[in-house]
Amino acid sequence: MNSSSKVSSITDFITLSFLVTLSLALAILAYSFGGVDFGVYYAAGRVLLLGGNPYDYSQLVAEIVSSTGATNNPYYYAPWFTWALTPLALLPFETARILWAVLNFGFWFWGLFNLSKLIAWPLIGWRRWGMYLLVTFVFAWGTWGSEQVGVLIFLILTFVILSLEREKWLSGGIWMALLLFKPNITVLPVIALTVWLILRGKWKPVISMAGALMLMVVLSLLISPGWYLEFLQPDKVTGLSYTLSGSGTVQILRYTSTLLDWLSAYGIIGNTAYAIYAIAALAGLLITIQAINKTHSIVQLMAVVILVNFTLVPYTLFYDYPALVLTLFLVNAELSEKPKMVWIQWLMNGAVLASLFVGDNITYRYWIVVILLFFAAFSKFMAAGGEKTG
Repeated sequence: MNSSSKVSSITDFITLSFLVTLSLALAILAYSFGGVDFGVYYAAGRVLLLGGNPYDYSQLVAEIVSSTGATNNPYYYAPWFTWALTPLALLPFETARILWAVLNFGFWFWGLFNLSKLIAWPLIGWRRWGMYLLVTFVFAWGTWGSEQVGVLIFLILTFVILSLEREKWLSGGIWMALLLFKPNITVLPVIALTVWLILRGKWKPVISMAGALMLMVVLSLLISPGWYLEFLQPDKVTGLSYTLSGSGTVQILRYTSTLLDWLSAYGIIGNTAYAIYAIAALAGLLITIQAINKTHSIVQLMAVVILVNFTLVPYTLFYDYPALVLTLFLVNAELSEKPKMVWIQWLMNGAVLASLFVGDNITYRYWIVVILLFFAAFSKFMAAGGEKTG
């Protein structure tokens, strides 16, 4: 082994050691000082086990208070996610919470491992471990601390893409159906992917998805008849914007991470903000249509649609952002094809990291979306310029 290879091996080992050590430290810190939404998930599982309706806030909040000692907001997730929570709800709350934290730690790195099969960047070694550490700090840590499901969505997304790329149509369709357990984050990507598949005559995963959805909906109606009627109650809409008390009354305003929130943080409100949103929505629609028609890669399609989704979705939080890792890695991979663009990669990744320190609430985390939009557009512009030159 020559000296340069030896130095490279040492660097790889040191970076991997940092990744393991700091990731564990971040996970422990997230568990120790975080803790928000698992209390709701646990309570939903408990209500279901007791034969109740977890979407009924009066039933849910009693279990939340019983487990956590404090109130929280209504439960919005699809019934099949509730079914997955019932094994945890059989355990004592703190035991279940620890297990949820361990599972999410594993889900995160499982998703990153799957991602390495989808995008050939970065090469294994210090660059990969360094990027894993970056995205763990930027995306996973906050999601772990909030005990949210963004990491799980990222993992299922990788299962969807891997299954479809390997032409495992049955499992691909089932994963697509399961991905819809949090529709405000996943419905646009699933619709776009469904249209993409249909246009290419790939009906098997679409039929598989439709069958799985139909089966799960029928089962949900048998298990909790009329559960969907609770979404018509005022507390469901109010709970998206405000923290609720045990009686369902408004307590404090909740921060979200959307385009309109971000504009309002900089004093852009009213008709001006809505005009900007309308223009962005039109542009997003056109970009999505073009991606569906022109893109031959499922990875590229999903990277584009996920970015459009987080640009436009009317309700999302920073903790839902882990799926954007797919977009971040793909843009890096595209830029890495041009050696002169290495400094652009450093600039983008540094800007994503620096955006965490802008502002005093999660509304400002929308800067991550803005940064990725800019550099994704730059990457496409450079690629188009290269094709014309060629």
